[in-house]
Amino acid sequence: MTFNIRILLIVCLILPSPTAFAAAQDKTVMGIELGSRFLLPDCGAGSGTFTSRLCINGSLTNRKQSGGDEYYVALPRSGVPPYVRGELKVITVQGIVESVQVGTWGLQAQSGALAALTSQYGKPTRTKELKKAANSRFAARFDEWDLADFSVKLDGSTGSIDWGLIEVSTYRYQKLVKDYEKTNRPIAH
Repeated sequence: MTFNIRILLIVCLILPSPTAFAAAQDKTVMGIELGSRFLLPDCGAGSGTFTSRLCINGSLTNRKQSGGDEYYVALPRSGVPPYVRGELKVITVQGIVESVQVGTWGLQAQSGALAALTSQYGKPTRTKELKKAANSRFAARFDEWDLADFSVKLDGSTGSIDWGLIEVSTYRYQKLVKDYEKTNRPIAH
């Protein structure tokens, strides 16, 4: 009997809890999944920021110096959360989605974005709040989630009270960017 209890205890310690497992596995951001092949169609001329489906604006595709390709993804007209501002920015490396960036409406939208992210990923790993700016009713929040193989960041403000950012990136991509920055910094004279 004691042997069976030990085995049960070991199994319980090894298996992740259902909530941690579900939160760590959800890599989808606005219909784009981290780690998947990036296969969205081109929107076509005159489609604008909001379309009937997820699609890319091919004229805005950029090659990043760190080795990734940056795409601007138009969102469907319906079902977009009110905190989202503009197009998504998706960064791929060798055709695989490594980072998704979502613009937000800044300070006025940060509580809605935080609620959505907390619902999807659980309580943030780190939180910082700055004092209110003179021209704002809200203090800027900065929240981060460290998950199994990717992280999520919410910047309530990106230097302007009406712009914020959600960034969901793999650790592999973050390392690629850091390695690039280390080797390509300007030399101070």
